[in-house]
Amino acid sequence: MQLDTLRLYRNTLLGAMGGLAGWALITMLVHFDTSNPWMLYLKDGLTGAAVGACIGLALGVAAQAGSGWSREKLMGVLLSGAIGLGAGLIGLIIGEAIFSLAGGGVWPRAVGWAIFGLLLGAGLWPVTKMPSQGIYGALGGALGGLIGGSTYERLSLLLRGVGIDRQLALIIGSAVGLIILGACIGLLISLVENILRKAWLRFHYGPLEGKSFTLDTRRPATTLGRSDACDILIRHDSEMQPVHAAIVTEQGDFHLVARQGVVRLRNGEVSQPVQDHVLQNGDTVQIGRSRFIFYTGEQ
Repeated sequence: MQLDTLRLYRNTLLGAMGGLAGWALITMLVHFDTSNPWMLYLKDGLTGAAVGACIGLALGVAAQAGSGWSREKLMGVLLSGAIGLGAGLIGLIIGEAIFSLAGGGVWPRAVGWAIFGLLLGAGLWPVTKMPSQGIYGALGGALGGLIGGSTYERLSLLLRGVGIDRQLALIIGSAVGLIILGACIGLLISLVENILRKAWLRFHYGPLEGKSFTLDTRRPATTLGRSDACDILIRHDSEMQPVHAAIVTEQGDFHLVARQGVVRLRNGEVSQPVQDHVLQNGDTVQIGRSRFIFYTGEQ
């Protein structure tokens, strides 16, 4: 198993930043106390929507940040934010209902955050247009939400237990807890993807050097080139064509197909042009001046 440490760090950091932004938003907008049951549902819904939108936007940036930016990728980030908003709204309202039925406790609240993480992670399917990302995201998001959510809920109780003023305990506990929540969701979504993915590309030369991209057998084609419409956008490569090549899925195999540019299969310093090649684990490919290695989990 190869861990994509760059993606792990990026998702963790962006998730934490999303949690911090969510804390700032709810501090400004959702600061009322109430004992009315219906108002509690409203407060939790607004809290979940604000935090979910911020973490959703952050993870949308993480999901789309592998290659260059385009209008399509920006729309994907906004879609991720909208999915996060809905996930937070639903998750925290369900969590409040479970909390009420259970008569209180940290874990009933944490279940609501786990539902939020599951829905947010599953939303990576429409954002990335890859079913596998939805599966990895749902599992990682649920685990991250459960771990981060339970930490978030315990912090306020712990701070209040050592004699800190209730309001200050809520502020500090919420800030640190939501940072941990966002970091856990971001980390575990990317970690589950690293563990479960079946095939991926890792660039080792060119503008995308050091970056990797997961492939999905249920996605018909993944395009590579300098056009904004490409799935893997490779700018700043003087030899790259608008849609240089594609990786087409046929009966579980990944076919490397030349489109508008020359595609070369390399063996050390020797290379040969190919038009349609079934990728094998360890194949080194050159398109333009960029090179990547195709990997599968069969290592």
